[in-house]
Amino acid sequence: MLPSRRDAFSFQSMCSAWRAALPFTKFFAPMLMTLPFCPNSPDIAVTFFTPTDGGETTFTRNQPSLRGKTLRGSSHGWLAFVDEAGYVTLLNPLTGATVELTPADERVLAASYYHYTFPDGNWVILPAVRGQHEWVRLEDMKKSEIFREIVLSSSSPGSGDCVAMAALAESSTVAFCRVGVDVAWTLLDTNVPKSCVTSVVHFGGSRFLAIFNGHCGRFVSPEVAVVGAISICDVAGPSPTATWIRSLHAAPKKKSDWACKYMHVNGELYLVTSKGPGCTNLCRVYKSNIFSRRPKWMRVKNAPGLTLFLSTNFTKGDSEGAASVSGFEENSIYCVDYNVYRNQLELKIIDIANGTCEFQPFHGKIQDSAGTICWIQPNHWK
Repeated sequence: MLPSRRDAFSFQSMCSAWRAALPFTKFFAPMLMTLPFCPNSPDIAVTFFTPTDGGETTFTRNQPSLRGKTLRGSSHGWLAFVDEAGYVTLLNPLTGATVELTPADERVLAASYYHYTFPDGNWVILPAVRGQHEWVRLEDMKKSEIFREIVLSSSSPGSGDCVAMAALAESSTVAFCRVGVDVAWTLLDTNVPKSCVTSVVHFGGSRFLAIFNGHCGRFVSPEVAVVGAISICDVAGPSPTATWIRSLHAAPKKKSDWACKYMHVNGELYLVTSKGPGCTNLCRVYKSNIFSRRPKWMRVKNAPGLTLFLSTNFTKGDSEGAASVSGFEENSIYCVDYNVYRNQLELKIIDIANGTCEFQPFHGKIQDSAGTICWIQPNHWK
């Protein structure tokens, strides 16, 4: 009977008995989280707020251990950070718990970039700046940039059966490790040629999807790259496998500059495409039963009981009642982005059925928050 999240937050803050009496996720899932622009700032303040009340319920946690680290993933309530030496730290931002992963070695570095071998070593070509390319030794590349995204298979990385899979910087190869078990990352070829894995989606158990929503523009033309391809990666047992779903090599018709967000909801792969920030009338939702005999994309024009959460960094789908118990609207897309022109965060609530869009303002200091923005699913509270 608590009327608001603020009351629920105060209730849980009293003591462990009161905290145990109130289900945390009923009031606080999912939440928005912001990190500062500069990872080397003196105060690494992580700000959490609830979008359904305009950011009125807000609290901040200082995380000095994140100084010098770059965010590379958010899944199952944990954040994945990488430092310049290639060491990966998993952080539960609400409890402060951390888990260390095995660092990236030279094999992972070599697999992350297309490089050229010369008598004096291996070299990488960086993107052109003002018309000129820059050559850099492979060993001089920052290891914090090896990983594009890191995704977990469970919310208990300390259990011994959690797998972390990573999309590498510019590669059709993915890397994975069993948290707390493996002493090195294992490389897995996705069998999709001339393309780069741009995102990874955990699809239950030992299965992950490696998604190719782009190309190695530095080396391969868009006409050659297999844009929109999906490879099923199964890391169970001693011999992991990767299977390219050729019938899904073409994503739904869209222009090449449309942004794509993928997520796993109720055993299906969902895809949200959008023309760009502010173009809410050019937003489309698709879904596919990825493990059917002949998988294909289907347009979603009505989704009762479904709420999708998008941000500039990481996404989340929910169809298990979060909308009905936590104030979110069903059949909707919650999209948050930082508007550099207005210098503020903006939340757009898009109705999947009719395409209408509602803009919701944020209160107080949330208006001025910047940096990395992502949704997080709270699992525990301390």
